[in-house]
Order: sequence, then C-alpha cells, then structure tokens
Amino acid sequence: MPKILRARAARDEKEERWVRKLALSRHGPADWIVHARMIAKSWDGERVEAIAKNLDCSPQTVRRRLHRFDAEGIDGLGDRPKSGRRRRLTVADDSKIIALVSQAPPGRLVTQEDGSLVAREEQGSAKFCLNALAQAAKEAGIRVKRSQIRRILRREGVRWRETHSWGTPRDKDARPKRTAVVTHYTEPPTGSTTVCTDELGPVVPRTFPPAPGWSPTGHRIKAPMDYERGPEKTWIYGALRVCDGKELTRCALSRNSKGYIALRASIEADNPTGDIFVITDNLSSHNSLETRTWLEEHPRIHQVFIPTGACWLNAARRAGGASSAAMHWLARVLPIPRRSSKPPASRRLNSIYGPNPGSGDALPRRLDIAGVSFVTAFKELSISVCR
Repeated sequence: MPKILRARAARDEKEERWVRKLALSRHGPADWIVHARMIAKSWDGERVEAIAKNLDCSPQTVRRRLHRFDAEGIDGLGDRPKSGRRRRLTVADDSKIIALVSQAPPGRLVTQEDGSLVAREEQGSAKFCLNALAQAAKEAGIRVKRSQIRRILRREGVRWRETHSWGTPRDKDARPKRTAVVTHYTEPPTGSTTVCTDELGPVVPRTFPPAPGWSPTGHRIKAPMDYERGPEKTWIYGALRVCDGKELTRCALSRNSKGYIALRASIEADNPTGDIFVITDNLSSHNSLETRTWLEEHPRIHQVFIPTGACWLNAARRAGGASSAAMHWLARVLPIPRRSSKPPASRRLNSIYGPNPGSGDALPRRLDIAGVSFVTAFKELSISVCR
C-alpha cells in the first residue's frame, strides 16, 4: 500500500497560526498564499490529488512544496530567487510613478488665494505626457525611460493622457483662425461674399426618385445613400453662401485638386463681383501646389481655413448646407456613369439583398438614361435658395 504524503505537523502554535492566517490572506504575496493553502489543506486531511485539483495545479507541485515545508518550515513557502538580472525598479518606485499622474503638471496654471494664476514651472509642461512623466520621475530620483513608464501605467490600467475634447481644437493657431472665421460670418468686409465649402462621398447615385408622400410614422420618405465603393461612385462638392443661404453643388469622379478647383471656378462664376472668402477645412487638396497656383491667377478668391479639429465652425457642415443639399439632389433621378461595370439592378441594395421598406427601392428603375455622358451630366448645378 503506497504511503500517503502529508505535511509535517506544526512545530508550535505560532507556526500553525501563521500558516493558516497566510492561507486566508488576500493581500499577501501570491506564491506564499498558494503554498500556505497547500500546507493548511494537508493538515486538514486532504490528499495530494485533491489539493492539486482544488488549487488548479499539478500533484507534483504539491508534493514538492510539502517536502520543502518539511525541510525549511515557513521559509520554504516562498519561491527561491530566480536566475537572471533582477528588476531594477521596485514596487515602491512603481507606486511613485503611478502617483505622479494624479498630481498637477509643473506647467499647469493653479489659482492662488488672491485669484492669480501661477505655474510651478513656467517652462514646464501644462499636461502630462510620457516625456513630462519621465522628467518628473527623474526629479523624484527614479531613473526610468518613457517606454518603461508606458508599460507600468498600461499594466496597472492608469490613464495618463486626457481624452481629447471636441471643444478644444488641436491647432496651435486656433484662436486667430477661429476669430477670422467668425468675423467673416458676422462682419464680412464691405462688398465681399462669404462661402463655406465641404465634400461628401464617395456615394453611389440612385437612378430613381424616392417614393412620394410621407411614411406611416410621419417622416418624409427618402432614398438612402449607398456608401459602397465601386466603379460608379462619385464625390459631391458643395458650397453654401452665408448671406442668403444659396447652395451650389457639383460632382466629380474623385476628391482631388481638380475637383476642388472646379468648385472654386463655379463659385467665382456665381459671384461675379467683389472679393470671395471661402471658408474650408485643412484637406491636402485645399492647399496643394496646383490649388495655390490657380488662386494666384484668381485674386478675388481668398481661402480662410478653420482650425484643425474644429469642424463645427464650417457652416456647410453645421447647417447641413453642402452635404444635405447634395443628398437631396442625389435623391432625384440621376444619370448612370458610362464606365459602370454592372447595371444598378444587379447591385446589392442592403444586407438582406432586398428592397428597403419605404425608401422607394421597389419602384421601377429608369435605365433609359444610361447612355448619358458622366462628365456632361454632372455639370454645375445651382439649387434655389432654401425657404
């Protein structure tokens, strides 16, 4: 009959009390707690296989720990020092680095008792980034690089970066740019015209009008836009004249400098007198070499860029000028590009391959205009003033 392995009896009451207290602990070292539970369960009469199953480990591990406790006592509950270079930063250093995140950065303005704003270091960082945290840790006597700080904070689930607010533009020149945009909205120069521009796409135009009337829930029935990319996709350029709300839209095969210049030419033709101030975003095609060269030949047009991350300053987006005008226009009967590789009737309408209820998908399709030239059909279109 094989011998049943059990841990030796406690040498005294103090040793037994210490082992059982450690086995019930939740805040001590993990290896000491697990090994103390093995000894306590063995004292309670459990066999090696039952202990291993209860603690989710192998029976050989339990046997090895019981033998080590018999030989070394309480000191045998901990793991032996492992080979290799020891960790340079201690747990206390990690705690100090984590505590830095909750402190005020050295360059942040703090309100004093007299109401004045004073920063601890005028040249310091106003927000904590990894470089600022590394510098603060160095001043606290901890030599650590930014990559190691990042690993420590991510391991502990600590956020050191503030969530970007959409009310705070990222542009360093946000204040003067915002002032210029608002001034052209509220007090434009005498005799000038302020126009906002925006793009929409890529979208695929429908070849049929939406169903007339209203839905049973009281909503206007519209043909939904299909944003699936394909050979028949198109980009919509839109402009909104701020003074009277007149909208101008045109389509292009792609979003590039040529399409942007074509929209500028349409705006210039629609406003034959006075300077034209175009409020636009910071897309690369808006400030490309080709665009700047064209603007030099048309001195009446001046571009006013909105700050980066402040799209709400563009009235074409805010009031739904360019985008909504293009969407309403595209809901009407539009020609099919000649380069389309497959008829619209074979294109997927939605995820269930069926008509969208109440959107006009079940209406007959007008395929008699498929031969119209794409470039000719998508010439300038001026939509009447909104009422």
